[in-house]
Amino acid sequence: MIISNKLNIWTVLLLGALGFSSCSLDEKDLYKPVPEAIFSNATGIGNGVSGVYSTLRQLYGSEPGFTVTEMGTDIFQHGKDGSFKFMDDYSTAFNPNNSYLSRIWNSCYAGINTANTVLDKIDGVAMDEALKTRYKAEVRFLRAHYYYWLTMQFGDAVYSEHETKGVVTNAGRTSKDTIWKRMQEDTKFAIDNLGWTTTDYGRVTKGAALHQLAKIDLLLKDYKGASDAALELINNGPYKLQSTYAAVFDYANQQNSEIVFATQYLNNALYNGPGNGGHAFFTPAYDQFGLTRDLNQGGRPYTRFRPTVFFRELFEPNDTRFDVTFRYTWFYNNAATTPPGKKVGDTVVWTISPGLTSTIAPNTDNMHWAIKKHDDPTRSSPQDLSGFRDFFVYRLSETYLIAAEALMMQQEYEEGVKWLNKVRDRAAKPGTTLPQLTAAQLNIDAILDERARELGGEEDRWMELVRTGKLLERAAKYNPNAKNIQPHHVLRPIPQEQIDLSTNKFEQNDGY
Repeated sequence: MIISNKLNIWTVLLLGALGFSSCSLDEKDLYKPVPEAIFSNATGIGNGVSGVYSTLRQLYGSEPGFTVTEMGTDIFQHGKDGSFKFMDDYSTAFNPNNSYLSRIWNSCYAGINTANTVLDKIDGVAMDEALKTRYKAEVRFLRAHYYYWLTMQFGDAVYSEHETKGVVTNAGRTSKDTIWKRMQEDTKFAIDNLGWTTTDYGRVTKGAALHQLAKIDLLLKDYKGASDAALELINNGPYKLQSTYAAVFDYANQQNSEIVFATQYLNNALYNGPGNGGHAFFTPAYDQFGLTRDLNQGGRPYTRFRPTVFFRELFEPNDTRFDVTFRYTWFYNNAATTPPGKKVGDTVVWTISPGLTSTIAPNTDNMHWAIKKHDDPTRSSPQDLSGFRDFFVYRLSETYLIAAEALMMQQEYEEGVKWLNKVRDRAAKPGTTLPQLTAAQLNIDAILDERARELGGEEDRWMELVRTGKLLERAAKYNPNAKNIQPHHVLRPIPQEQIDLSTNKFEQNDGY
C-alpha cells in the first residue's frame, strides 16, 4: 500500500518543512527552508514522493473537493446545510474570498511544490537508477494532475517546474494552454517510464498516465491523441469492467479490475488524515424525522448536496446504476418514534404533501435522496466523519466514454458509439438490455448524460461541463437554483489572498 503509517507521519513532517508554494502567500510567516537532509538519501526521496501523493486527499473525498466539482451543476444542487450555497445559485456572495477555493488553490500548489522539490533534488541522490526514474515519472504525473485541477477551476495559473525557496510575491499567470502542453509532456514521461502494474497498490501506473493523457488531449483538442491513449489503455492494459455496476462500489471489492487510479485512505483513524467524508455530504437530514443516525442508512447527515430532478429522471427503467447510485428509502430504526401499525425495520412512509404518502422519500432541501457510492459501514460510529473508503479517481468505464467522445470529435461515430454502448450494456439489469444508441444519436449531450449516469457524484461534473462548453446551458436548464449563472462563472475567482499579497499586479478573472 502506498498510503502507509510511515507515509502519513512523513507527510506531516515533510509538508511542515516545505511549507506551501509561493502561491500560498497566506502561509508566508510559517515558511521554513527545506532541510536538505530530508532529501539526502533514497529514503528521504521516497518519503518526499509519498508527500506528493498525500495531497490528493485534500481534493478527493474532501468537502471542498466535492463542492467545487458537484455543486451548481446540472445534476446536483445544494441541500439544507452548509455555507457555500452561493456556489449553487451563483449569487454575488460567490466572490474571491471563498475559503474553499483558497483551500483547493493552496492544496494544489503544496502538491506541486513538493513534486518540484523531489525533482530538483533526486539527481543528486545516490540510489537505484530504475527507482529514481520511477519516482520522477510518478511525481511528474501528479504535478500534471494538480495543474489539471488548477487550470480547470481557475484558468491561467502560476506555473513552476522548480522548488520554491522562500516567499515569492511577484509571480505571474501562465496561459492554461501553455500549462496543458507542459502537463502533456509530464504525463507522456510517466507513460514511457511506468509499467502496467505495481507491487504497491495505489501508485501511478502506465494505465493511469494513459487515462490522464487522454483527458489532457481532449483539452488540447488533440482528439486523435485522446482516442489513441484511451484505446491503448482499453486494449492493452490489464483492466476490465466489473461484471456489474454494483461490484465496482462493493466496499469489500475496492481494489478491483476497473480501478485505474485511486486515492487511498487507511482503516486507521490515526493515520487517515481528514478521511474520505463522501458518505456524509450527500446524506440528508433523515434524523430530523424520527429516525436515529445509522451507519447502514447514511450515518452522519451533512445535507450538502441534493440530486436534481433531472439527475433522478435521467435513468432508464432497467438501469442498475439507479439503485446503486441513489438511496431513496429509509427504514424505521427507533421504536419510540415508529408510528402505530409499523415496526422497526419497516420502510418509512413519508408524507409527500397533504394527503399524499409514499415509501419513496421526498426530494426537498431537508429530506432529499442520498448518494450511496461513498457509503462506509466500517466507521466505529455514525458520528465519525473520517471515512476509510478509497476514492476512485479514474475508472475504466470513464476511459470508454473518453474514447467515445474523442472518436466522435473525429467524426468516427460508429466506432465511438460502440464504446458508449459497452458502458450501457454493463449497466443493464440481468436478462434485460438498455436501448443501444445509434451513431446518429452520438453527440456531446448524449455523452454528458451517460457520464452523469455512470460517474455522478465522483468529483468530475463541474470540470467536465466546463471542458465541453456546456456548464452555462445545462446548469441553467436543469438546476433550478442556477438561473443566475453568467458567462464568467466558467472560471472560479482567483483567491483574494493571492491578489492582496502579491507585490505585482496579479490579474483577477473577469467578472469577480
